[in-house]
Amino acid sequence: MRNLAPEEIRQAVRGRWRWPARPVSVEGVSADTRTARPGDLFVALRGRNFDGHDFLAEAASAGCVAAVVDQAVELPESVLSRFEGGVIGVADTTAALGDLAAHCRSHLATSVVAVTGSNGKTTVKAMIHHILSRRLKGRAAPRSFNNAVGVPLTIFSVAPDDDYVVCEVGTNALGEVAALARIVKPNVAVVTSVAKVHLEGLIDLEHVAREKASLLTGLAPGGMAVVTADSPELGRALRAYEVNLVRFGRDDSAELRLTGYEARPGGGRFELNGRAWFELSVPGSHNALNALAAIAVAQRFGFDQDEAASALVGFTGLEMRLQPVQAGPVLIIDDTYNANPASLAAAVDVLVAYPAQRRVLVLGDMLELGPASADMHRDCGRWLATVGLGLLVGVGKLGQIAAATAAEAGAAEVRQVESVAKACRAVPKTLKAGDVVLVKGSHAMEMQRLVEAIRRAFSPRKAGTRSRRKKARG
Repeated sequence: MRNLAPEEIRQAVRGRWRWPARPVSVEGVSADTRTARPGDLFVALRGRNFDGHDFLAEAASAGCVAAVVDQAVELPESVLSRFEGGVIGVADTTAALGDLAAHCRSHLATSVVAVTGSNGKTTVKAMIHHILSRRLKGRAAPRSFNNAVGVPLTIFSVAPDDDYVVCEVGTNALGEVAALARIVKPNVAVVTSVAKVHLEGLIDLEHVAREKASLLTGLAPGGMAVVTADSPELGRALRAYEVNLVRFGRDDSAELRLTGYEARPGGGRFELNGRAWFELSVPGSHNALNALAAIAVAQRFGFDQDEAASALVGFTGLEMRLQPVQAGPVLIIDDTYNANPASLAAAVDVLVAYPAQRRVLVLGDMLELGPASADMHRDCGRWLATVGLGLLVGVGKLGQIAAATAAEAGAAEVRQVESVAKACRAVPKTLKAGDVVLVKGSHAMEMQRLVEAIRRAFSPRKAGTRSRRKKARG
């Protein structure tokens, strides 16, 4: 970000001085003293389990020159006086963070790409960055910085000479995408998919589509939207917007159409518009669709389709998103970052494409699906009984519902486990050499603990230790 004067910051956040500023230059923004740098503005955010106001002294010690705090929080003069650039009081520090980011965005010459969607946001963001970085200077939001804190921090990270920045925009309640769109004002808005996700806050599929489409409310003049052509609900929601649209998907209306896909272990290849095939180093036809979205964005930046598509052969995927983990004679597919019925279907497609002596699915609860959550798990259980799994393990209350329904529908072998902790003890004992094991569940289920338990159980060191112990006893 460009350097800011304290008074410019105060005006942007509509705050009041709680401690007067001396002439300084603010070089960055931080909300975490562990990563704060000299010259930063520290914004004291408050959450369920933390209060940034408790760390103001640490922020000053880290070299932060100014601070934004809650106007109502009592703070000693001994702390306030440590900030040479002054301390600004506001009614809501999270809102102030967004206001300041919107101000900084309005002064950026950098092109902003914003990606939202029920599934695929982080992967498409990373694919776009992977392609654009071949010729241009820029950056993408780290990890899943996609909320009212992460999006502003992404904007603050932009260097004045960056050609582009790729932001990720998430939501679990109505109105959140539009609020973030106001901050990022994208030159290119991307909607990857619409699915039954976060229904506790988003109600139903029609509302999900409208929420995702609201990213277009912030579209910069002359901007464009890249959207999936495969969601009728999104198509209806987009009627409210008069913008330049580029569609991708399987539907005949797509300008970038997936006309063929061939699965391969750990990857695949896809056909674009019936004219050419391209390799992918990440598995699943859903990733072919993600690739089309990234290619459409790259075209906006001057890449031709073939150049952009060919670049993706070097894209190797992200942690905990269909990540292959070899554990001795067992292959784990770690898809534990999050889960919903649509992403489960995509992951199972990948699993069944692997050659294996036995295909195993360990499914944890898929959370935030609203009042119909149990029924949605039953629906998943019924179709899981038809895909040829050698073993299905349901973990948690909802995972067990899916497993029980699969058993009733004729699944070959089904087991139910009450918790992840119990699964960590039980599941490794059920696995054998040659198994391919997909582990999936909502992030809050912490199914990655099971991935680690399987890895430890089948690692060569573990196996060697067992052999030595057996020999010592003999």
